[in-house]
Amino acid sequence: MSVIPLLLFAVLLAPAQGAQKKYTAPETFNARASVAAAQGRGDAYVTMRVERYSAPKDIKAMEDALTTGGSPGFGRALRLAPVVGNFEVGAQTFAIRWARQTETPTGRVVTLVVEKPVYFVGGGLPDAKPREGFDLAVIELTLDAAGLGEGRMAAAAKVKQGGKTGVEVDAYEGEPLKLASVMRKIS
Repeated sequence: MSVIPLLLFAVLLAPAQGAQKKYTAPETFNARASVAAAQGRGDAYVTMRVERYSAPKDIKAMEDALTTGGSPGFGRALRLAPVVGNFEVGAQTFAIRWARQTETPTGRVVTLVVEKPVYFVGGGLPDAKPREGFDLAVIELTLDAAGLGEGRMAAAAKVKQGGKTGVEVDAYEGEPLKLASVMRKIS
């Protein structure tokens, strides 16, 4: 057998250069959340387990609810959507009901919405702002093709229409928490 047919066969089977790898659930992401406030700072290790990505019909139902009912409507629709994963910090586990990934030229962005707030940064202070309406948590992971990256998390949030993506996130803590050392766990 000649070398040329083998090389041609190898070229035909190899993925096209620049082709994006398709990621499917289940997948797990680990990160370090950095909490920084005027009163102090701390870090926590978090795990996000995505059992499956949200179905387009569920995403549409939640987007429609945001359009017609604002953040409260979105929250109600979110809690009606199936659980697609979980968010873990310490001994606490929270249900993820929105999981979506979007390809980018260098990797992807994974957006997760947790059905209730994870933590109210500064919420225990005597002059803390009211917690009302901050009834979910929003996480955004920016990953390269190898599954490494960074992210941000509004640990207690409300959402509204607007901005360049069509959704604006209002974080209770003001600025979203930074997620460092984000890594897709290889099973």
